[in-house]
Amino acid sequence: MDKRTYCADLGDGTYRNPILHGDYPDPAVLKDGEDYYLVNCYQPMVWHSMDLLHWEPLYELPYSVGGAADICRYGDTYYIYNIDPFRRDEADYKASSVMALTTQDIKSGHWDGPFYVGPAFNILGGHELIDPGHVVDFEGRRWLYMSENVCFPLTQDGLHFAGPGKRVLADEVFPDDWEIQGVYTEGPRFTLKDGWIYLTIAAGGTMGPPTSHGVFSYRSKHADGPWEPSPYNPIIRTHSRHERWISKGHGTLVEAPDGSWYMMYHAFLNNRFNQGRMMLMEPVEWTEDGWYRIPEWSGADKVLPAPKGGKAVPHGYPTHIQFPSEDLPCQWYYTGHVKERIREVEDGIVMQGSGTSLHDSDGVLAYNALYENFEVITRVTVGNGAGCGISMYYSPSHAVGFALKDGFTWVFNCGHANLQRHFSGVEYLWDQAYLKLTVRHQVVSLWISPDGEQWTKLPPSFNIAHLSHMAYIPRGEIHGMGMYPALFTYGTGEATFHEFTIRELKLED
Repeated sequence: MDKRTYCADLGDGTYRNPILHGDYPDPAVLKDGEDYYLVNCYQPMVWHSMDLLHWEPLYELPYSVGGAADICRYGDTYYIYNIDPFRRDEADYKASSVMALTTQDIKSGHWDGPFYVGPAFNILGGHELIDPGHVVDFEGRRWLYMSENVCFPLTQDGLHFAGPGKRVLADEVFPDDWEIQGVYTEGPRFTLKDGWIYLTIAAGGTMGPPTSHGVFSYRSKHADGPWEPSPYNPIIRTHSRHERWISKGHGTLVEAPDGSWYMMYHAFLNNRFNQGRMMLMEPVEWTEDGWYRIPEWSGADKVLPAPKGGKAVPHGYPTHIQFPSEDLPCQWYYTGHVKERIREVEDGIVMQGSGTSLHDSDGVLAYNALYENFEVITRVTVGNGAGCGISMYYSPSHAVGFALKDGFTWVFNCGHANLQRHFSGVEYLWDQAYLKLTVRHQVVSLWISPDGEQWTKLPPSFNIAHLSHMAYIPRGEIHGMGMYPALFTYGTGEATFHEFTIRELKLED
């Protein structure tokens, strides 16, 4: 099988987090017989697994997954609930709406909708609500929870609110010595087990200090409460800014193929904010009095026992692509109008130039997976008047990289025009070349070669640790929270990309 992107499976009955390396936040997982289906915030797609370790990109959705969606099944119908629009015009505030997609054949990729369920608005508090979570109580009634612990009754078809929402549970109260972003109660997920309805929520803020986020559990006999807090709260939390995984939170309980239980959640890799909120998993144990908790021997940074009884599916994305290729769902993401500027030829993809640099090139072609440290290589043919390059890309104004144009190399770094002028203009009289970019400890280095064997390093290298959501970046520029390797062209000509390779770099320190 072709080499694929990072997989947590160590091959000996154990695994090491993360389950998905990159920006895959807010996991919602549906167990459907032997199959598991996953949706994430920012990723308009459905993933499939049969063992919780190996996840294959199944298909793209016909509708954006902007917020933390939920995926569930009721009878013979599958549902995805989400918010629309997630990115509203904040200058002219309008409350978001709850939308639903439905299908009766989840493997086909055909979904109906979106259907308008109701306004995502807390009339009492005057706040927009996010993160829908679906539950069916023991009487067969359907409910949709939102952030702030607001609960709406649903019609039996699940496509409309059947009444007003009400707040059924108070927010968490955090001790003064906990450093959080805010209370931000969100991400409701439900599990029915042994006569109890278990509510799992996130609180503390997902993008704040390292100790900000957390997972909390409650249980009740009724979907609208009253709710009893778990004596083991918080179920998951980052206790120290020195931990390998920080801002841990937004969890969902999942039963493994062998009947054991795990929690899927997200976290940032310490000092890698620009690699996004990655999907992690830890074992769960049930106590004699009917609560769940993370075992004392577990830990997000430890080698852990893998779920048993499932089957492996082809995991992740290929690490070597020969253009043109049949891409997997969301293997690449297109920014700006770059998709309109690309056409396929026999030995590659041709990208028409636009703009005058990386920063105004009207879009890039970005690869949607990462490693902690890695290198990417692309082989290119550059036409007259075109700049053809490789970059680490967060947004148009927050990107670094270099290009080959008209016999010279050109360096791009956000906010450092003098540096760009000083190091650009190095003569390189080849129109065919290999371009390489390495990322080690958040430092990007640039390389060029005529044959992919003998490499010349270009000055300078760039520190990208500050290029993340922690910096001010206009909301309209952001595609998720990951900074990804990307291909771009600018200028008046066009360039051909023949292949792309990403490889993990193993470092001692």
